[in-house]
Amino acid sequence: MGIDEAARLRRSENAGLARRRSLLLLALIVIGSVRAAAGQDDVLVKARAAAASGHRADALTMLEARLAETPRDGDARLLYGLVLSWEGRYDEARRVLQQVLTQAPGYTDARVALMNVEYWSGHSTEALAQARQILAANPGHATARAMRERLEAAARPWWATTSYRSDSFDDGTEPWHEVALYVTRRTPVGSLIVRGSGASRFDMDDQLMEIEFYPRFRPGTYAFLNAGFATDATLYPKHRFAFDLYQSIGWGLEVSGGARQLEFDTSTQIYVGTLTKYLGSWMFTGKVYYVPGEGPLNSTSYHGGFRRYFGSDGTSYAGLVYSHGFSREIRNLVDLATLPSDTVGGEFDILLGTRLRLFGSGGRSRTERPVSSPLRQTTIITGLSVHF
Repeated sequence: MGIDEAARLRRSENAGLARRRSLLLLALIVIGSVRAAAGQDDVLVKARAAAASGHRADALTMLEARLAETPRDGDARLLYGLVLSWEGRYDEARRVLQQVLTQAPGYTDARVALMNVEYWSGHSTEALAQARQILAANPGHATARAMRERLEAAARPWWATTSYRSDSFDDGTEPWHEVALYVTRRTPVGSLIVRGSGASRFDMDDQLMEIEFYPRFRPGTYAFLNAGFATDATLYPKHRFAFDLYQSIGWGLEVSGGARQLEFDTSTQIYVGTLTKYLGSWMFTGKVYYVPGEGPLNSTSYHGGFRRYFGSDGTSYAGLVYSHGFSREIRNLVDLATLPSDTVGGEFDILLGTRLRLFGSGGRSRTERPVSSPLRQTTIITGLSVHF
């Protein structure tokens, strides 16, 4: 073997040894990380179990030891703050949770815990500020929504709202008009609404009086109840009843199911189902209405859309909607008699300051007709709410 060949062999052996040492070092690092993570999980599991069984002092001792060893363990510090809050040591819990948020401002669980600490310690304004901050980034957060509604209901419970709807057509049909005035009273268990609506169509006028209630049973579970009656029953149903039940099922998903009963000359039943997905500041919704009946009255309509929430408390939004079938929820005889159509539109709702909300929507529908050209309909809705 020549000198050059021997040198190349030694270099090859040295390179192989270096690679083996690197792989061994990497393996040791991975094993150490896994063991550290397992140790962290083990401490957290034991601390949670101790706190849940009433041994909170033991849980705090375990977590203090863990944080002394790894002070940047945000999960351990969050649990430490939670246990302190369960012990009623709110000032200490507040400091600990603020440390977690300083380290990780987007840690939603820590902000929810701080919101609860502020509420439990009697600092409603601070609790409301935390709830709004959570909803600004995650509008579908059920716990934060329930807290915001409870606190806002106690501080400023009344809304007065007026709205106007116009429907115009491209075939010379006289425009339709509908106005509404309603008052909302927010309570700790849900919002109560009294509404009066007036419609003018086909040289006919009618009025509808309604009462609505949105009872909240727990964070993520609430309902919609509606009852109404018409003064003349020429456009609106003589009686109207509606019910929906909403339930958050995790992963940002909310489902609902319900029914409507409209008393025209004959009774009409409508069934509705909804699936909503919250994804950060976005909301995506799909809804189905089914009207059982004979002939053309037997129908199914499909509605889909999305909203982008914005603003300091996550309540303002802008969005787009699409419907195949009835263009909106059926509230009167004209809606029920309208042939299925395709509708595309937009909507918005904006909080102006602290006392005003401006909202509106617009859409364009195309309806096929059996004996004439398609009918195109333009719908515009505008409204203003005052908070007091």
